[in-house]
Amino acid sequence: MVSWSDDSEESGYEYSSGGSPIKIPATIEDPNYSGVDDEVMVMCEHGQPAKRHVCFEGISTGRRFIACGLDEASSCGVVHWVDEEWPEHLQNALHKLWLLYEDCQRANRMACLEHSSLVHNLTSQKNKLQETYEKLVEDVNNLLDAQDNIPKENEVQQGEHEEITPPLDNNISALKEQLGAMDAENKELKQKVDQLKSIQVAQGNVIRNLKFAHLKEKEKLSTERRNLEFHIADLVKASDKNKRKLKDIKDICDEE
Repeated sequence: MVSWSDDSEESGYEYSSGGSPIKIPATIEDPNYSGVDDEVMVMCEHGQPAKRHVCFEGISTGRRFIACGLDEASSCGVVHWVDEEWPEHLQNALHKLWLLYEDCQRANRMACLEHSSLVHNLTSQKNKLQETYEKLVEDVNNLLDAQDNIPKENEVQQGEHEEITPPLDNNISALKEQLGAMDAENKELKQKVDQLKSIQVAQGNVIRNLKFAHLKEKEKLSTERRNLEFHIADLVKASDKNKRKLKDIKDICDEE
């Protein structure tokens, strides 16, 4: 049990009960308030002087407190809050900020997961294409080696060789066609990527042009509105001037 004086009921102490230590909130480094508290000399359950901390969690962010100096696994919990609870409006503001921070963290994690999944899929496709390509190259090399090692002892064997060669040539041609198809597919994928990049750049240019046109239109409308207001003001002045002239003429007529 932590130690405190008889008037501790109003001192802001929190201590463990039933053997379950109170969790110390997250903290932030503050060179102006750190280290062992030598002024208050509060002792934790372990009989060690408590250490100074600054809270960095929830609506208590920025509040100073004194807590057990041991690590989290051995800590006996918060000993004493130095600062009083923040006003309600400040607590609401801190709560809102922490919600925004958690939303940003969640969005960042989702973006990282999506990016990792995309990279993983692309890497898998690349590895499969590489394996297929290497297998085709190996088959071509094996066929070429087999063709070079066919014995040519006599005319009979020559004839047999001529009977065997066409199938080998056909296989080689088929493999070359597959390699050409793969190269064409890679070129097509590259062209699609280039097209997507071009579309993205064009979209960016269109958006910038629309924004610029909107700003120009807004500026034009503002100028026309100011000119109209000036014209209305001139008309009002002219109307007032004419009213005064008519009043003067009427007064002259009344006097006659």
